[in-house]
This record gives sequence, C-alpha cells and structure tokens, in this order.
Amino acid sequence: MALPNAKAHPIRVAVIADSSAAANEVARALRSSGYSVRPFSLGLRSAYDRVRELRPSVVVLRTGPRSFPLAFSFARAAAKGGPALVLLTPTGSRQAMKLALDTGALVHLVEPVPAQAVAAAVSVAAARGEDMRDLNRQLTEARESTETRKVVERAKRVLVRRFRLTEEEAHRRLQRESRNRNRKLIETAWHVIRADAVLSARARRAPSEVQSPLSR
Repeated sequence: MALPNAKAHPIRVAVIADSSAAANEVARALRSSGYSVRPFSLGLRSAYDRVRELRPSVVVLRTGPRSFPLAFSFARAAAKGGPALVLLTPTGSRQAMKLALDTGALVHLVEPVPAQAVAAAVSVAAARGEDMRDLNRQLTEARESTETRKVVERAKRVLVRRFRLTEEEAHRRLQRESRNRNRKLIETAWHVIRADAVLSARARRAPSEVQSPLSR
C-alpha cells in the first residue's frame, strides 16, 4: 500500500464537526499539510448534499457523544459515495468505539491528537480506501466474469443440442454472431437462451414454426 503524496496530488478532504469552529480547526491543520479541505458543520442541513457534491477521498468526522446518533446517520449515508472515513472523538469509550465500527471508519483517533497525526491518518485512510475500491472493482469484475461464463455455457448447450455442434464450434459461433451484431458475448448468449425458450414453447404448439435461435 503506497501512501499518497498530499502536496504532489492534493487529496480532497471533507471535515465535518459538531460546530463550524471545530471543523475549521481541523481544516487548518490539514491545509498546512497540503490537503484540499472543505469544512462543514454537522448540524448544517445542507452539509450532506455539499459533501456528496464535493466527492472527497476522505471524510474526517469530529464528534462528541451528544452528536453520536447524528454522526452515525451522516457517516453511513456519506459512505455510500465511497470516501474513506477518519473518526475523531474526545474519548475512547465503548460508545465511541462502537461508532467507529458501525460507520466503517478506517482510522479512529482519540483526542487530543497532534495535527501531524491527523494528517498522517488522512493519508493512511486515503490509501486504504483506494485499496478497498480496487478490491471491490476486482470482485465485481470476477462476479461478472463468472456470470458471463455460466450464461455462455448455457447458450453453447442450446447450440450443441439444436445444431449438433461441438462445444468449440458453438463457442466460435457465439463469438462470430457477437462480432457481426456488435454485441457483447453475454448479450448474444442471453439472446440464444431466450430465443430457445420461445422456440421451444412454439414447437410444443406448432412444430412447423421452429427456427434457429440465432436467426433473429
């Protein structure tokens, strides 16, 4: 995991705190380390929408026990946009630790914390957040690849059954049809499967209407 260089590539950070003064205090410390920072008050009604528009890489949430319920709701909603979360709390109480776990915070710091430690936490969170996004992309691609293989195998079995092709011939036919129609392979495979279902239903009613599942 490589830590990003804040000055070479400014990391967008949203700082949310119980008050504007508290948010600005953290924001000043992060700006001095080269981060691009926007402070927001947790109580500001438009704060959530403004944070989503900013699309930060990291959200720093500084909150006390009285604001934990609001902070929880805000953090869970903001996390849907993908930013990593750094949580700052005045105590390391069980309630604070539960907030960190429930919101998915990548770093939890208990104040007082030196400005350099907060800046370092932002760098770590940004790097970990990027690693997690990469992992999620890889998992999504793997799931899509697995789904594609399953659908293509089903379509190949249709062609093997209807045209007495080998599996290799069926696969080549799917590929050729995809190229000719400028479709993704999975789209052609689904077309074959659906057409086969329609033709099979028609065959039960009127055998003379049976056509090729690739003829449409």
